[in-house]
Amino acid sequence: MTSPIAGPIIENPLHGERIRFLKTAPETNGALVQYESWLVPGGSVGVPHVHPIQESQFTVVSGNASFSIDGERFELGPGQMLIVPARTPHSLWNAGDVEAHLIVEFRPGLLKQEFSETTFGLARDGKHHLRGLRNILQWAVITAAYRRETRPLGQSRFMRSGLLVLAPVGWLLGYRAHYERYCTRSGDEPDGPDGQELIPDTNRLAG
Repeated sequence: MTSPIAGPIIENPLHGERIRFLKTAPETNGALVQYESWLVPGGSVGVPHVHPIQESQFTVVSGNASFSIDGERFELGPGQMLIVPARTPHSLWNAGDVEAHLIVEFRPGLLKQEFSETTFGLARDGKHHLRGLRNILQWAVITAAYRRETRPLGQSRFMRSGLLVLAPVGWLLGYRAHYERYCTRSGDEPDGPDGQELIPDTNRLAG
């Protein structure tokens, strides 16, 4: 049985996922970010993607979780664990009939918490898509600021390069990579990347 949910929970209604942070990067000196994840039946963690630097570990507490790792499918049940190395294409979803409960870890922690807080918050606010100039500028800032944390697959190099070029413009117009209203740490100021972090790194784009 899934344990009772306690503490700050953030929800992404677009993907059917809720998470609660257990260990944060500041608490572990940057070593890792750990959180609980609850996926409703049919829910997922979004589009297939890679983490350029981070290794991710998934342990199923209850329910079942489906993974595609570099084109190979895996089904995990309670007590089973899977590690995805950095730079490995993957996706995760719940193909079962009951909610899936997982413990997820990212090493190193980097800004995984800030990225999740921001993208979940934007999904709740209906700003998850690349339609309209305001949303494009917002996601340009996010793409540049969190380029070390995640990279969606299927996005053309032209699209990604365009978002990175627009990021400084978005920042100058007031769009940010992290907002206080989305923070889960009580009393915290937003501590996501800002300013110089939004200048595209063309060397990284080459990969």
